Amino acid sequence: MLGDDVAEAGGGSRDHDLPGDAVRAEARHWRDLAEQRDAALHSLTRRPLVRLAVGLDRRVGPLHRRIGSWWGHLRALNGRALLVATSVAARCARQRRADALKQQIAGLTGPSGCPSVSVITFAEWGSAQRRGGTDEQPEVIVVGINGSPAGQGAHIVVASEGLERVVALERGAAAATGDVLCFAPALLEPLTSGWLASLGSALGAGVVAATPTLVHPDRRGWHTTEHDQRVRSEGFELAVEGTGVPIVLARRAGLGVDGERAPVEVDVAPLAGLVVDRAAYLAAGGLQVAGGDDDAAAADLCMRLRGLGGRIVHVPASVVVDDRPVVSRASLLQPIDAHGVGWRSFVDRHGPAAVRQARNDPGPAPRRWVVTTAVPSARLAPRWGDWHLAEALARSLRALGQDVVVQTHDQADSLVARSRDLHLVLHGLGAVRRTAGQHHIVWVVSHPETLDVAECDAADLVVVASPRFATHLRARSGTPIEVLLQATDPERFRPRPPAPEHRHPVTIVAKTREVLRPVVADALAAGIRPAIYGSGWEHLVDPSLVVADHVDNDELAVVYSSAGVVLNDHWDTMAGWGFVSNRIFDVLACGTPVISDEVAEIHELFGDAVPTYRTSDELGELVRKALDDPPAARRRAEVGRAMVLEHHTFHHRARQLLDLVEQHGLGSAGAVTPA
Repeated sequence: MLGDDVAEAGGGSRDHDLPGDAVRAEARHWRDLAEQRDAALHSLTRRPLVRLAVGLDRRVGPLHRRIGSWWGHLRALNGRALLVATSVAARCARQRRADALKQQIAGLTGPSGCPSVSVITFAEWGSAQRRGGTDEQPEVIVVGINGSPAGQGAHIVVASEGLERVVALERGAAAATGDVLCFAPALLEPLTSGWLASLGSALGAGVVAATPTLVHPDRRGWHTTEHDQRVRSEGFELAVEGTGVPIVLARRAGLGVDGERAPVEVDVAPLAGLVVDRAAYLAAGGLQVAGGDDDAAAADLCMRLRGLGGRIVHVPASVVVDDRPVVSRASLLQPIDAHGVGWRSFVDRHGPAAVRQARNDPGPAPRRWVVTTAVPSARLAPRWGDWHLAEALARSLRALGQDVVVQTHDQADSLVARSRDLHLVLHGLGAVRRTAGQHHIVWVVSHPETLDVAECDAADLVVVASPRFATHLRARSGTPIEVLLQATDPERFRPRPPAPEHRHPVTIVAKTREVLRPVVADALAAGIRPAIYGSGWEHLVDPSLVVADHVDNDELAVVYSSAGVVLNDHWDTMAGWGFVSNRIFDVLACGTPVISDEVAEIHELFGDAVPTYRTSDELGELVRKALDDPPAARRRAEVGRAMVLEHHTFHHRARQLLDLVEQHGLGSAGAVTPA
């Protein structure tokens, strides 16, 4: 970790260091957070009622899981029943639909002359070919299981037991010799003569893949659907759920077959019957997404083909029956499970691009941001400073035309998060993984000792709230490192009328992590009795000094505005690496005098507007001067407030961040190259 170098970087910036036990407590605190991801649970489990609840949860957890599994089976059964119930009309019209289908395809014939085709399939292909009566003789690559029979004249590819379907098909494609590949992972029954030639002839002039009209068979009994003998899909179109997550919809699902139309471009396509130019397939990297979902793998391939400039078309004159079962009524229209492993992998690779394609939005603006904070869960968000920092930045970005959502650490891998163009991570509880489909930015606002170089290397851009630490990082990571300081929200932090309950000569707002923070120790040593807001102090100081163990963020400005002077300090590693506390920005924005421990960067930012001290005697003298001459202290604070409003609001940071995004080529999310 970068924290290994903290000792030598610190120390020189102030005369007194945190006691050894304080440093150890700080490191232990952040290590525990990274491991547990839930600071609140760590403290709450000490309470008897919480221990009882946790113990009860452990005992009833298995029962809940069994009930959940049973309920899932019941829902699946209900979905199947609904699918069958809604297919009554289809059963009544079975013969009429069959006649209409025959009439539609009777005159459809494929073109003559087609590039050599290799069909990659499993063992069912032989029977489908015979039933379809096609006169085409492509090379057939059969993916078998340890030498299963493949049929006369077929090339056998032996796959090991348990090999992923998509991986097995990719292995089959590697053995193909044709100019064109056709994937038939399911039992397909061609209904039109020359269906492969029709698909192959559609390739060229930028078209690198083609999909046929897939038709539902005439199913019977428990397996029947309302779409039987009608279109299953004419390719897929990308759409966006209300949450912003991309999904696929089957084009013209449930409509009658119309094979006389010209080929039309589609977003992506299913794997069944998909024909791909072999050279384009190899350039795109082949099938990659496993997880048991053939169509998710095909959609991923299509997106990579599109990324290389290729087009995917649907060929109406090529009609094939797709015998795959239908699992629910919803899947008739939305054929890929939006919560499955395959689709999650797709979103990781292509989420933002898929959303733009669905919205027909070729441009990068408004960019769609997700900001992930270190807050373990939404329940704890109101008590975490990072949450309010992220919300303030988000408001400023939105004011500049950006689309921003803020989330907690436990949502970092949600499909919503992975579907956005830029992922801004506030460094805290360990690294948040990046995905190929979006740009990844890390903002280090605090606790540099927990930052690992690998987290920087994985990002497209790292921004740091300290010039000194930014210089340190540039020598250790090849990722661009820029400075983005802390800031304040002037709409929230501004001068407020003092509240009687918060009027104190000296105020400290700070949590303690089971150690006596230096500013409190120094204040007491100087004979100052500060009013303390924060948790964990009762067993460290006179309890009468503790005004409240928590202050809502909305009320902080009143607390600051009501104080004669606010005292501030930094954790040792923060001071050692030149991270200026956000509290200084907030207090100055309220026009209140603030005194801090010594950090060189404070003087660089605010000059004499923020007095700093090194010893308890110096602190006592600075406090007495401020309290003896309040107008002079307020004038000094007003100078600092003007500096903050001119240079250090979140509106400034939002503009700086957008400039950095443009400067480093992250302005167009379309520039992301999927792995």
